[in-house]
Amino acid sequence: MKKDWLQKIVISAGFAVLALMGTGAATTQQVQAKTSNVSDSKQQLVDIVLRPKSQKSLHKFVYNSVDPTSSSYRKFVTSSTFSKQFGQSSKQVHALQSYLKKHHLKTTTYKGNLVMAVQGSTKNIEKAFKVNLVNVNNGEVKYQKANRNPKLPKKLSKSVYTVFGLSNYSLFASSKNQFQPSSLHTKLTNSSIASTTKKYSPTRFVRRYNLQSLYDNGATGRSKTIGIISFANFHPNDVYRYWDDEGINVKSNRLSVYRTNHYKGSWDGYDETTIDVEQAGAIAPGSNIRTYIAKPNITGMVNSIAAAVGQNVADTLSLSWGQSEAQVAYEMKQGITPKKYNQIMNLLFEQAAAQGMSVFTATGDNGAYDGITTGLTSGLSVDTPSNSPYVTSVGGTTLPKTYTVNKKKVSIKQERAWGADFLYPNYKHQRFFGNLDMLQSFFAGGGGGFSKYNSVPSYQKGVSGVGTYAATDLWKFKYGRPVLLKKPVNKTGKASGRNLPDVSANADPNTGYSMFITPKNNRNSKGQWLITGGTSVVAPQMAAASVLMSDFNTNGRLGFWNPQIYRFAKRSTSPFNPLDSRTNNTNLYYTGQPGKIYNQATGLGTIDFTALNKAFNN
Repeated sequence: MKKDWLQKIVISAGFAVLALMGTGAATTQQVQAKTSNVSDSKQQLVDIVLRPKSQKSLHKFVYNSVDPTSSSYRKFVTSSTFSKQFGQSSKQVHALQSYLKKHHLKTTTYKGNLVMAVQGSTKNIEKAFKVNLVNVNNGEVKYQKANRNPKLPKKLSKSVYTVFGLSNYSLFASSKNQFQPSSLHTKLTNSSIASTTKKYSPTRFVRRYNLQSLYDNGATGRSKTIGIISFANFHPNDVYRYWDDEGINVKSNRLSVYRTNHYKGSWDGYDETTIDVEQAGAIAPGSNIRTYIAKPNITGMVNSIAAAVGQNVADTLSLSWGQSEAQVAYEMKQGITPKKYNQIMNLLFEQAAAQGMSVFTATGDNGAYDGITTGLTSGLSVDTPSNSPYVTSVGGTTLPKTYTVNKKKVSIKQERAWGADFLYPNYKHQRFFGNLDMLQSFFAGGGGGFSKYNSVPSYQKGVSGVGTYAATDLWKFKYGRPVLLKKPVNKTGKASGRNLPDVSANADPNTGYSMFITPKNNRNSKGQWLITGGTSVVAPQMAAASVLMSDFNTNGRLGFWNPQIYRFAKRSTSPFNPLDSRTNNTNLYYTGQPGKIYNQATGLGTIDFTALNKAFNN
C-alpha cells in the first residue's frame, strides 16, 4: 500500500497462499491426509437456503417493476411483502425452526424467507443434519468437511434449496481473506498532499461525468441510505476527517454498522471499507451510510447480502469484493463453495431488485484475467458476483495523462479502457519483488468479458456488440504461467454468456482519487493520504450517484438499473459514451468494436449523469 504504483502495485487484502504455485495444488492433494473428529462443543454456522414460491413469477415481477409499459412499473415491494409473495411460506419456515430448536440450534431467518442462518454446537449440528464433521490435515492445509451430504426430514427438505457451511475447506491461511477487494493505492509525500488531494478529490468524478447539475438542483441523497457490503472494519474518524478536509459538509451521525452474525470484524482489508465509505459519502453528502461487515467467506457474503436486502434500509448497495469465476469453479470442486452459489446470489439480488434496490459491484482489477493473482486461473475469467445479471457491474477506465516510460513520454490522449499495457515498456527495466508483484503490475486493468455461469440476460439481447468481441492477445499461458507475446495478435469472435461490465468510470490508480486512512495498529498515528484506484472505487461512486438521481424520483428508488440503462443506450439521446476504439483501448484482452453500443472492456461506456438523470426521471 505504501509503494509507488509504477514500481509496485499492492492490493490490500491477502491473496491465496498458493498464489503462484501453478500445479502445486495437485501435489498437495496427493499427500495422505490425517482426519480427526471436530470437537463436539465447537460452534458452527450453517446456512439453509429456502426455495422461493415461484422463481418464474419473481423473475417476471422484477422485469415488470422497471418496465414503463407495465402496471407494476416502480411499484416495488417491501421485504415483508416479498416474503409473502415470493419467499418460502411462513408455515414451512416455522416447521424448520421448530425442528432445529428441538436440536438446540438457534436460527435467524432474514426477511424475504430465502436464507436461514443456523448456529450451534458441532454435536447438535451433526444430529440435525445427519452428518459427521471431521478435521482434515494434509500437511499444508487444514479444513473441516462433512462426511456426507446433509439430510433433513422429507417434509422439510422439499422447502430447502441447499444447505452449506458444513464444509469450510480453504487454501488460505487464517489471516487471509477468501474474497479480494478491488483497490490499489499510492502514498503521497507531505509536500504534495495539499495540491494532489485537491487534484484527485471526488470532484474529479463529479466534473468528468457531469453530476454538477444534480447538485445545482438540490440533490444530496437526503433521506436515502447507501449500503456497503464489506468484510473488514474501518475507523469512522478517518472517514469524517476525509470529508472535512475535502470541504464536504455531512451529518455527524450518518454512519452505522451492522455486524452480520455478530462478527467482531477483522482489520485485513480495512482500507477497502474506508475507500467505499469515503467515496460514497463524498458523492452523496446528504445520504446515510450503513456498512454490513461479515466474516470473509461464502457464508459471510450470503448472510450480509441477505441481511441488507431483508432490512431494506439501503436504497442502493455497493459491493467491492469478489472472486473470479475460475476460482469459484475450483473451490466448488474442493468443497469450499456450494455448487449452487451462483444461483443463491442471483436469488438474493432478485429480491433486492423486487424491492427497488439498485446494486453495484466492482468487476475486479486484473483486466480480462480476473483472479490471476490467486494462481487458480490461467486464462480469461470474469468476477463474481459481478457476473450476476441482477447487478450493475462496474468496470474501469483511465484518464488522459502523460507518462515517462523507458525515458520516453507516453501520452494517453483520451479516456480509454483501463489496462496496464502502455506501461509494459517500463517493466522491462523494472525490478519486481517476487512473482506476485510482477503479476499485479502486468495484470492491472478493469474486469470484463463473458460469464460462464449466467446466460445473456434479456436486456442485453439485440444490443450491438453483445455476444461479439474484438480483442488483442498479449499473453499466452505455458504450464499455467503467463508469457508475454513478442507480437500481439488481433482477434475477433463470438461468445455466449452474460456480458460484463455494464458501465465504466475512471478506476486507474494513476488517475484515481484521494483517500485518508490511519494505520490499523497505530491509532496514535496522524494518518496518511493516498491516491487510490480500482473498480472498487467506482462501485460506491455509482451507488451514490444513483441516490442523487433518486432525489428527483417521486417513487423514491430507481430500482434495478440494467433493463432501464440498456433501453436508454439504444436511444439517439443515449446518456452513455461508448469507448469503442479498436486501438489503445484494452483491458489486456478485449478492446472496443467501432460503432458498437456495447464493448466488453467498458460495457456501455462512461455516463453523462445529467442525461441519465433525465432518462430515469422523465
